[in-house]
Amino acid sequence: MDDTRARQSIVLIVGEDSGARCQSLVESLGATCYRAFSMAEATASLAHHAPDVVVADYDLPDGNGIELITSLRQTKEHRSTPVILLTGEIHPAQLERAVMAGLYAFLAKPFNSQEFVKLVNAAISESADRVRGSNG
Repeated sequence: MDDTRARQSIVLIVGEDSGARCQSLVESLGATCYRAFSMAEATASLAHHAPDVVVADYDLPDGNGIELITSLRQTKEHRSTPVILLTGEIHPAQLERAVMAGLYAFLAKPFNSQEFVKLVNAAISESADRVRGSNG
């Protein structure tokens, strides 16, 4: 992946559990990182920032990651933003709901840092390709 692409990217991290670790890993890529600790904070952040990727914990204080994905998909600006869901345990039916809602990928906690970075890089690349395709 082109390092320039990561340095120009914005990643929104939603949740408390893995937030600090995720932020450190995202910033190590050179991307700008914003944090939200709930769906309400994520919604407020999304009104001001256009992230290339959203990384969200499944369990949020005021909802869950699937509800966040559903909410994103209902807005024109964030309809195709890749969402990576982090979860300690997910039931197959929940995973199916997440995929149907538009999940980009999910990563089981505890996660491997290299896997996380690889997924975020892939999502950034896909987001950049999507933007380039819609402008070209």
